[in-house]
This record gives sequence, structure tokens and C-alpha cells, in this order.
Amino acid sequence: MRFSQAIWENIKKSYAVPNVPKIHQLKAEIASCKQGNLKVVEFFSKLMRLWNELGNYVKNPVCTCKAATTYAKITEDNKVHEFLMGLDDDMYANVRSQILALDSLPFLDKIFSMVQQEENHKRVMAKRDQRHEQASAFVVSYFPKSEQYRAYKVSCRHYGKT
Repeated sequence: MRFSQAIWENIKKSYAVPNVPKIHQLKAEIASCKQGNLKVVEFFSKLMRLWNELGNYVKNPVCTCKAATTYAKITEDNKVHEFLMGLDDDMYANVRSQILALDSLPFLDKIFSMVQQEENHKRVMAKRDQRHEQASAFVVSYFPKSEQYRAYKVSCRHYGKT
């Protein structure tokens, strides 16, 4: 064995040891990762960072056989479930139920797109409702009780204008 090859083998033995505590930490972070106040894209990016970092420590088998394809699908499905479990329950319970009711889970990027569309729809509806609330705050109703009240002009209690 050549000297350079011996050094390489020594380095490989020293640094090729899996970092089990780090793997455990990353898996725990992924399992407890919640959307909270984050937008869907921010939450998804956070999960992607954790998944990529975990991928640096856990190597998937390299093979072209059917088992490798099956393993890749299982890994993808796990990511889908981790993403769906971390979403805000109040905001995304309906879309989560719709996705889980499908016969087979779509790919992660498709599910992310569906959830992001739901977020955009909810944002548009919230803005619309907010505009209606603001407009209704300025509505004044006046129903005079008798003829003598009709002689008076109605004025805004807040601004004092007619």
C-alpha cells in the first residue's frame, strides 16, 4: 500500500463515522418543526434546509433497482407527512384533509403548490373582509322617531360632520 493511500484510508476511517447525535438532533428538529407565524414558503424552506443537512449525514443507497425506487418514494412520502404535520392546524386543516384523502400522495412540490395556493386564497379573502369591515365602520343609520327630529341634520359622532 502506498503512503498516500494509507493516509487517505486513515482519514476516511476517522471522518466517515456517522454522526449519530447530529442525525438524531436533525430528526428531532424535523419532527417538532411547526409553521407558527411563518409563511408557507418560509416554513417549507426551513424544512428543506433541515432535510438537506440530514442528507449530508444519511446517505441513500445508490442503485437502479426497484428497491431504490421504492426507498425514494418512501423518503418522499415521509417528507410530505412531515410538511403536512407542521402546517398550522387552523389555517390548513381542510387542504391537509383533502391531500390525505387522495389514493396516493402527490409529489412534495405539488403539495407545496397546493398549500401555497390555499395561503394566497386566504390572504385575498382576509383583505376583502378587512375592506368590508373598514367600509362598514363609516356607515351611519338614522331613523327619526318623530317629525321634530327630521328637522335636525344627522352628524357623525366621531368627526362631528353632517
